[in-house]
Amino acid sequence: MKILLLAPSYHPQVNAAYFPLGLAYVASYTKARGHDVDGFNLNHYPAPDRYALLMSRVEDGQYDVIGITGLTVCFNEIEKLIKTIRSVSLKTPIVLGGGITSCEGELVMRTLKPDYMVVNEGEVIFVNLLKAIAGEYPPSSVAGIWCWMGDTPFYTGKGPEVEDLNTLEEPDLDLMGIERHIAIQRSAQVSYHLVRYDMGQSIPILASRSCPFKCTFCHHAGMGKYKRHDISRVVDQIEEYIKKYKVSCISIYDELFSANRKRIKEFCELLLERQLNIKWFCQLRVDQLDQGLLNLMKNSGCNYISFGFESGSDTVLSSMRKKIKASDIANAVKISRKANVGFQANFLFGDPAESMETIEESLRFQQENELYFTDWSAVIPYAGTQIFDGAFNKGLIEDKEAFIRSQCNISDYLYKHQINMTRMTDEQYADWYIKLREVNDLNHRKRLARVKASKYAGSWLSKLVIECPSCTHNIHTDFRYPLDSRDDGYVNRDAPIGMLGVNILCPSCCRKMHLAAIQIPHISDIFANFQQHVDRLVLTGTEVVVLPAMDRYFSVFSDDISLRGLNVTAVLDSREGRIGEMFLGQVTKMLDPGSVQDNIHAAFLILPWVEYRAAMDLLLKAGVSSDRILSWNQSFTLTEPNETDAGNMCQPQLDAMTVAE
Repeated sequence: MKILLLAPSYHPQVNAAYFPLGLAYVASYTKARGHDVDGFNLNHYPAPDRYALLMSRVEDGQYDVIGITGLTVCFNEIEKLIKTIRSVSLKTPIVLGGGITSCEGELVMRTLKPDYMVVNEGEVIFVNLLKAIAGEYPPSSVAGIWCWMGDTPFYTGKGPEVEDLNTLEEPDLDLMGIERHIAIQRSAQVSYHLVRYDMGQSIPILASRSCPFKCTFCHHAGMGKYKRHDISRVVDQIEEYIKKYKVSCISIYDELFSANRKRIKEFCELLLERQLNIKWFCQLRVDQLDQGLLNLMKNSGCNYISFGFESGSDTVLSSMRKKIKASDIANAVKISRKANVGFQANFLFGDPAESMETIEESLRFQQENELYFTDWSAVIPYAGTQIFDGAFNKGLIEDKEAFIRSQCNISDYLYKHQINMTRMTDEQYADWYIKLREVNDLNHRKRLARVKASKYAGSWLSKLVIECPSCTHNIHTDFRYPLDSRDDGYVNRDAPIGMLGVNILCPSCCRKMHLAAIQIPHISDIFANFQQHVDRLVLTGTEVVVLPAMDRYFSVFSDDISLRGLNVTAVLDSREGRIGEMFLGQVTKMLDPGSVQDNIHAAFLILPWVEYRAAMDLLLKAGVSSDRILSWNQSFTLTEPNETDAGNMCQPQLDAMTVAE
């Protein structure tokens, strides 16, 4: 049979955010059983082109079966892919697999309407299903699938698992576009969350499947029980990938790289024995490590680990069934820093055991351990998790389909659809969520990078010398800011532009530092010019209407732009949730033509705001002259230096900024 395997994308742009390793395993297993398999990795194409390319590949009916994989957060995208295929190929069977099929299976079948769904590990079950589709036996006799019995979805029961991962063929990386994945990394923009100068191109591997632990917020989607590849086979893979793809870094995609120290030690020693000279990254539990093991990991090339901290409160950690204590986390932080191994971990807000007291406990823990780059995120009740079931049983989730769909746009979900599972009131919960986001921003500034020298290098670009505040190592880099700006001068002003600084991992000591936007020389003039306009309003005593009533980012904004002395007579906002809130000494009122007319004599100051364009349009239509509107987003315009300035290295204007240790 001729088969097309599709990997959907979780991002609209071309990206190398993840590689579909699971589909690569299914591809090689299926090919080894005599089938003709093609792969189509949609991450490698921009959203406008993906669907047209897909239609052109399937419209002539060249495939006997089309397979799609994904998680529940890809629910809406998978629906779009299925509809796209159906628009040109009505009869080709569509098989859905991956994590999306391992929870709420009947809902997924009824809503997305694939022909079949494979539940849990796909290799064996998918090949068995192909035989049924070919007519060897009825699909209803294939264990481990959903199929249709007339108009009714039917689950055939638990299917076979791969008992020994070492019996599997090597994943077909080429079929799923690994060369393109590597090439995209070369040109991919850095993220505000983390910039790493120690990494080259990376390639993913799997050393194990699933996880032996059962944290309440985690669902080991479609992976079955915890099982492992032999370490010798894993290192064989790495050695082959280094030769074949010329990569310098390995990303271990395992949910948990190892559940015991012996396995980690074996891996490190084998890397050293073979002198592979590769950097590697993995996810580990904090209770697995000691100083000797971390030193060995560092020597073998590990310079970054993802830890699951989640909380500094033993009460919350127990509720999450993490099977660790805050003291374990503190020890992991201490010995990781001593070994010069970087780490990333987040704190989760919103567990059912969360209270005002546990939040304060976690905040103290962060400060005591200088966890300035361990960000706060929300506990998200994904389908299949214990907390999802608990929230549904309590009536917090009324419509499962609508709730799952809302999580496909995570930003929209976090600000519009979050549910409160804690012991706090809804108002307390909402206030803390915003406050904790501000804590993230302020914590980052407790370890500021030092800009030692700079040189203008083009539109939105500077050559910088950045000094690490922890070890004084110097980084020489061509730095673009904002990250989505372009050489032709384009910049997206619709975002809260200039508020997000950039976190940088020092390649020497592996500690993180923060580069604030105002520290970047080609940006600092924008801040200075805006401050001059604000100061003029202060000096003249002009009555000022401020909008919006900022929640997140106001703390860092007011660090960089002083609003002291402004004669604020009104605060306006278009967001229902902010109306009635106190801001800059005023009760926030709704932004509408009436409230603008009530203040038509004043100047209007628009602080960083995604909706600034709509606000400006409303002000202008209401009769406010443009010279009485000062908008941060509109002011974010690059002024290029003259030729003399552009050719000289110079000290930054912000020597007074010091590093808070």
